[in-house]
Amino acid sequence: MTLSEDDKKKIADWIEEKIGKPRCTMCGTGQWTLLDVSTLPIGFDVHSTRFYFHRGIPQVTIVCNYCGHMEFFNTAVMGFKPDEPEKEIIPDNKETE
Repeated sequence: MTLSEDDKKKIADWIEEKIGKPRCTMCGTGQWTLLDVSTLPIGFDVHSTRFYFHRGIPQVTIVCNYCGHMEFFNTAVMGFKPDEPEKEIIPDNKETE
């Protein structure tokens, strides 16, 4: 899903509130870019080596501008919830006279 400007602000505010100004754990710099999309890495069973394409943790990613190291944040913890699916209207199977 492409993030709106409002989404990006909400994410930046959440990171600032919870972490402050994050520093890269690899190079120590503090300049990050928030990617424009949220992602869902697929699930993987290490015992059966099966992939589960409908299981995973929705996340957003920030990338260190210096070394490219990435950090991932769970969007559900940030307060993003999936939209309710539209309810399908099923017509009665009765014939009208």
